[in-house]
Amino acid sequence: MAYLVRFREGKPHLVAHHVHQVRGVEGSLCSQTPSPAVGEQSQSGEWALVENLPPQVRVCRICERIKHKLDNPLPARVEHELEMLARWDPKAAALQREKMMTFYRKTQP
Repeated sequence: MAYLVRFREGKPHLVAHHVHQVRGVEGSLCSQTPSPAVGEQSQSGEWALVENLPPQVRVCRICERIKHKLDNPLPARVEHELEMLARWDPKAAALQREKMMTFYRKTQP
């Protein structure tokens, strides 16, 4: 997993972003047009792509939510219903989960 971190004088900023790519530009997941992007520079420092987060650096809350939604697009109510179904029939719950994952991935923008 790649992260976008701003470095100023060799020190990382305390907030990092998950990365996505749009039209060949890699940038933060919390922005439709990847901004900030890899290699951007400002007075606050330069944005760089890293594989592992530096110590004491956390990921942006918005990026966290978007990443979670991309990894698991099922709404909480569907998750709850699948858990209840799994108590009675785990095999049926697994099949239903696959169907719901397919459905919700198609309906995402």
